Amino acid sequence: MTPENRQPPVASAVAVVIPHLDRLRDTAECCRSLAAQTAVPAAIFVVDNASRAHTPAELAAACPGAEILRLETNRGFAGGVNAGIRAALARSDVGFIWVLNNDTVCAPDALEKLLAAAVVDARIGLIGCPLLEGAEGPAQRRVPPGKTLAGPWAIPIAPPAGKMPDYLSGACLLIRRELLEDVGLFDEGFFFFFEDADLNRRAANQGWRRAIAPDARVEHRGSATIRGRSEMQARSYRAGHVRFLRKHSGHPRFAALLPFMFRLAMDAIQLNRPALRGNWQGWQEGWRTPLAAPEPTAQTSS
Repeated sequence: MTPENRQPPVASAVAVVIPHLDRLRDTAECCRSLAAQTAVPAAIFVVDNASRAHTPAELAAACPGAEILRLETNRGFAGGVNAGIRAALARSDVGFIWVLNNDTVCAPDALEKLLAAAVVDARIGLIGCPLLEGAEGPAQRRVPPGKTLAGPWAIPIAPPAGKMPDYLSGACLLIRRELLEDVGLFDEGFFFFFEDADLNRRAANQGWRRAIAPDARVEHRGSATIRGRSEMQARSYRAGHVRFLRKHSGHPRFAALLPFMFRLAMDAIQLNRPALRGNWQGWQEGWRTPLAAPEPTAQTSS
């Protein structure tokens, strides 16, 4: 059977959702890798989080065959992905949503292998795979598909070898439609960081299982949007960490305080004033933002 005639191992169609901000070349390369998939996606939604580095027409030309969803403001990872998920769930044939960072490049059989891991059990709702981090070459390294949350502080660390992580990364995550209809979409109170951990935790609380496709090959080239202990990175991380603990810890202030103080001390030692400001702003934002429940998909996909 030729790759062109090969069919996905499940009947339900797959819609891909790619959040995008300014990095036109990365998104174009991601879309090119999707065009070569042996399990052909039914739809690709590229969600433009109010880019300024290019025009909408340039983005559409870079991603032929994709539907471009333009947002007027940057709604972060959760808000951008949710816009694509809502569009995907409006299609009755879509049974899975494949969320991908725009700086990922997928081997031709990546989706086929993710789907194969999904069909083992109808209660498997989240499927991930190890990622190849960094630019292609000798320095590229294989990293786990998610993180373990250490101690009562919920600090993300690499999971022990052979162990299922506490959450699968949103950089490459196949999500079953029924899970979203059960637990809701990503919580848009998270701007960037911990929204994937929150979705995984809510799903586990409802009895959904996770799975890993160990042989699926997805390269994560590394984003330049948030990096280097910048003010934005520090603020988003701290606000997300506080929000996650408020939602899932019995003693959130106790759990949040030690990591916050440690990070402040390290940034002060390193004379990183932007990160110091960001941590303080994120700390305040994390406690101040209301903990509204994620929108039910029934109200957003019609």
